[in-house]
Amino acid sequence: MLCHVVKTELLAAFWRLMTTTAGLLAAGLVVAADGLPAPASVMSPVPEAVAPPLSPTEIEQLIDAAVEDRLRSIPRPRYIPATDRQPPLGAVLIDTDAAHGEFPFSAALSGYVQLRWFEFARSATDWTNNAGQTLPVTNINTFNLNRFFLSTSGHVVDERLLYNITIFGTSDSGLRNPVVPIGFGGWKWSEAAMLGVGVTQVFVTREWPESSAWQMGVDRSMANTFFRPGFSPGVFAKGMLGDSVLFYQAGIWNGIDGGTLGARREGTAMAFAGNTWWEPLAPCGLGYGDMEHHRETAIRVGLGGCYGRTQQILASGIGGNPEDTLVRLSDGTPLNIEGALGPGTKLSQFRYHLAAFDLGWKRNGWAASFEYYFRLLNGFVGQGQFERNSVYDHGGNAYLSWCFIPRTLEAYGRSSVVTGDYGTGQEYGGGVNWYLRHSRQARLTLEALSIVRSPAQNILYPYRAGFTGTAIQTQLLVAF
Repeated sequence: MLCHVVKTELLAAFWRLMTTTAGLLAAGLVVAADGLPAPASVMSPVPEAVAPPLSPTEIEQLIDAAVEDRLRSIPRPRYIPATDRQPPLGAVLIDTDAAHGEFPFSAALSGYVQLRWFEFARSATDWTNNAGQTLPVTNINTFNLNRFFLSTSGHVVDERLLYNITIFGTSDSGLRNPVVPIGFGGWKWSEAAMLGVGVTQVFVTREWPESSAWQMGVDRSMANTFFRPGFSPGVFAKGMLGDSVLFYQAGIWNGIDGGTLGARREGTAMAFAGNTWWEPLAPCGLGYGDMEHHRETAIRVGLGGCYGRTQQILASGIGGNPEDTLVRLSDGTPLNIEGALGPGTKLSQFRYHLAAFDLGWKRNGWAASFEYYFRLLNGFVGQGQFERNSVYDHGGNAYLSWCFIPRTLEAYGRSSVVTGDYGTGQEYGGGVNWYLRHSRQARLTLEALSIVRSPAQNILYPYRAGFTGTAIQTQLLVAF
């Protein structure tokens, strides 16, 4: 449309110039260089010196060239897709050139959507938690827009002053729930160091900070869902060292899940967390699978930890972040309900300790990943006589995959387990990923899981506390 308008304007101007010049020549009003009327000899036509008139085709070509020159000087949006190592930058709407005196500013639009069908067939009709409550186990059959993320990112004032503004929502918790704002602002000195402030994930485990768009299967594991923290406002640092082989991210947040209470939270205690990983041989890239078919062996070794003294987390309600996950006992009992730690008890405060260790490997379409968690809860404050002074749980997850048609079809198996003072839960299963157009940016996944006494619960995942049965999920993911 812009090209058509510019071309029309130039054509009109060119036509006015030609008709005006022709009129002046016809009237004998061509002016000499000294400002006086040119002598008759000058005004007399000299056939051999007169350029032949331009044809319509030649005029069209001249206008096209002028249009191209003009459009070349106008900034235009461009799209930067994902690479084997980085997620898509998205549609770069504007990126000014400070070297030419323009105000430093850039903005790129990106995001992703997950469309999911989830069916759960129960193997038991009820379960009893540690508080003595008997609860039903239900069958589930539902279509949902499981997640959508829409993000704007870039820099402003200075190329090192970065920002990210993201809205996140789901239909899993109802159509009337508002979207959740997350994002940050930060200063990036170099690839080695960036300091930011905002609402982010509390970085501890490997699987949690990895975007849900790049997971091996439909979503994160049961063990990770059980152990991990959530989102919270905080201050963090991240970067890479040693020629991009050692990576870190760490920070201080309002709590292990500070997004629900916001500024109304009780107390002044903070949560301290971080993780680091080493890729000594080659970059591992996105996700846990090797759809890219690494020609060189890629290995990842990581460690993470978190400590927080916190008030008991409230369940997510209207307006809450759907990623919020309650702290639970290993049988699925929420730690905040009455009687969870013995008859007549009611917990109001506790200390949370989590450590995580992970390994990853990729080569020629094969990939394996393993992560193990250790969690200690103690420092209980509340009502009644607690049956334990501390609660210790541990568990892990494992993935094995083979992309048997490079960048197209991938089969995988997965399992995770949680065990502790109040019981053991497990999942195992697998599925197939079909990468549309040979890209991680569009993926269709079919997955089946057998779940035994799930200790985890989150509405975005196939896990419901205490449930035993079979989950079948189909998901279409599109990232842009």
